[in-house]
Amino acid sequence: MNKDFKAWMMGVIFGLPVFLIFFIAFLYFGNCGFNNDCSQAGLPQIYHTPIPTIFPATLPVQGRDQVSTSSAKCLVSAEPLLSAWVNAGYPEVEPFKFIDNKGATCTATYDEVVVLFTEANLWYSGALACVACHNADVAIASAQMDLSSYSGILAGSRRTSNSTKGNDILGNGDWQISKLHEVLFVLKQMPLGRYEGAVLDSGPVIQVGNQVEAILIETPNAPVSEVPRPSNPGNTGDAINLSGDVTSGEQLFNTNCSVCHSSQGTGGVINSGSTDGTIPSLNPIDPFLKDPDKKFFATNIDLFIQNGSTPEGNNPVFSMQAWGRSNTLSQQEIADLIAYIISLNP
Repeated sequence: MNKDFKAWMMGVIFGLPVFLIFFIAFLYFGNCGFNNDCSQAGLPQIYHTPIPTIFPATLPVQGRDQVSTSSAKCLVSAEPLLSAWVNAGYPEVEPFKFIDNKGATCTATYDEVVVLFTEANLWYSGALACVACHNADVAIASAQMDLSSYSGILAGSRRTSNSTKGNDILGNGDWQISKLHEVLFVLKQMPLGRYEGAVLDSGPVIQVGNQVEAILIETPNAPVSEVPRPSNPGNTGDAINLSGDVTSGEQLFNTNCSVCHSSQGTGGVINSGSTDGTIPSLNPIDPFLKDPDKKFFATNIDLFIQNGSTPEGNNPVFSMQAWGRSNTLSQQEIADLIAYIISLNP
C-alpha cells in the first residue's frame, strides 16, 4: 500500500511539470505558429475600417427674409405645451409655436406632444403611462377614452364604441375650458395615483421641438434682428388663454402704462442710461414682436407684462415692472391690456 502511494506521488510530482510544458507549447504554437513574430498565427483576420473621406459642407448662404432655426431642443412644461397645441387648433402634422421655460420661441408637432400620454414614469416616479388605462379598446378603457392615437384623442371620452365619438376633451380649441386642462391642472385628478406634491403645478418638464432663433431681414440699413424677450426670466401667464376687452384695456393702459409709453403707446419718453435712450414704443410696436398669429402676438407681449424687464444700458432710469408676477394686475386685466395693444397694431 505504501509503495503504491509513493509511486503515485512521484508520478504527480514529475508528471505535472511535463504537462504544463506541453500545455504552454500547445497554446503558443497553436496560436502563433512556428515562428517568433506570430505571422503564422491562426487567429481570425482583423479587418480595419478605412478612414472615410470627409466631404466639405455646402450650406446655403443666408438670404433675405429667411427664417433661421436651430436644432436645439426646448425645455418646456406640460401645461404650456399642451395649451399651445390645443389653442393652435391641435394640428396633427403641422408644427405649432410655443414658448419654452426660458422664454425662447419654439415649434413642435403632435408626435412630440403625445409623449406626455405614452411614456411611463414621466409625470412622477412610478406613474403609469396614460395609455395604460386610456387605450384603443374603449370598451374597457378608463372613461372610455383613447389617448394612444390622434383620432382617439379627438374622439373624446365616454364613447359607446370604437366607431363613435364621445365628449370633447380639447375644449374645441380653447385650452382653458378643456376637460384635459381641468382634469390635469385644475382638479389634478390625473395621472392615476398622483399624490400631493408628486407633480409640479405645470406638469413634467420635457425636451421637445426646435428653437426658432431669429427672423432674419437683411437690408443695407437694418441689421439681423430676433424676437425680443424680457431680461427677467419667466413663463407666460393665464392671460393669453383669456379673451381680452379692448375698451377695458384702454382704460388700464391710460392708468398704468401711458406715463411711460405715452398716450396710445406712441413712446418717445426719455429713459436716460438706457441703450436706446427712450422707452420703447408700443404703437407701432417692435415689428419682431408682432405676429399674424394673434395667439403668438399675445404671448410675446404677455412675457413682458408678466415678468417685467430692465432695458439694456449702464443705468436706465425706468424699468418695466413685473405686473403679473407681483399680482399688481390680474390675469384678466393683463388680457385686456394685451387686447388693447394688439388693437393699436392692426
